[in-house]
Amino acid sequence: MITISPPSTTSIFGSSSTTTSSTASTATSTLYSTSSIAAAATGGSYVGTSPPPVQSGCLWEVSGSGSFTHSQTFDFTNMIDFPTADLSISNYGVEAGTAPHSQMYNSDQVSVGDGSLQLKVPGGQATSPIYGAEVQTTIRDILYGSVRTMVQISEVPGLFYYKDDNQESDIEILTADLASGAHYTNQATVPGEKSTTATHQLPSNATMVMHEYRLDWLPGKTVYYLDGVQQQVLTSNVPDSPGSWLWNNWR
Repeated sequence: MITISPPSTTSIFGSSSTTTSSTASTATSTLYSTSSIAAAATGGSYVGTSPPPVQSGCLWEVSGSGSFTHSQTFDFTNMIDFPTADLSISNYGVEAGTAPHSQMYNSDQVSVGDGSLQLKVPGGQATSPIYGAEVQTTIRDILYGSVRTMVQISEVPGLFYYKDDNQESDIEILTADLASGAHYTNQATVPGEKSTTATHQLPSNATMVMHEYRLDWLPGKTVYYLDGVQQQVLTSNVPDSPGSWLWNNWR
């Protein structure tokens, strides 16, 4: 089994064919976002390499990204149970399309323990569906945000905002091809058009220790950071509809 420790803490600040088993662990993930409903704070301290937000009255100020009205942190370092009030475990299938196999997300692949949220892909899977894991915010109408997640990467972990296939921003890492780096993408907002994407090199120890992966979704642009250092700004195909934040591990 390959054990991965992605985020152990998640914070949200917002306004309105292999024989191995892959585990993505989330110890800390921080989200600063906008939402038309209040995000219930779970407590927990901010952990990460980006500067923490500064509370100013009813707002949270994120340097370089503006003000947000809500904040939330998921700190799994001392959790025993999954925080069902604020996160939900996905339970659905994805058709194969042009891929070799279909996929299925369910609760059997999600657990909390050893100071992290563990998203698992069981080894030895050779027939459809291939099982993986995904969690998402229970808030479904987040509009803009700054999301930081501490991750030790595993096979194809993904961290992203999602409304639908044409309203989606991703950080995706394909560990079968680590040399290709981290893929930062805004999916096409018009069906059939091309998505906007850029790739950046990963740290040499990305599979051994946690690093902070951050996505700031703002009006007219998405900004991507690694360990607090800005890597990419995308200004086309930027989503503009409210939705959820998702973290997943799949093959």
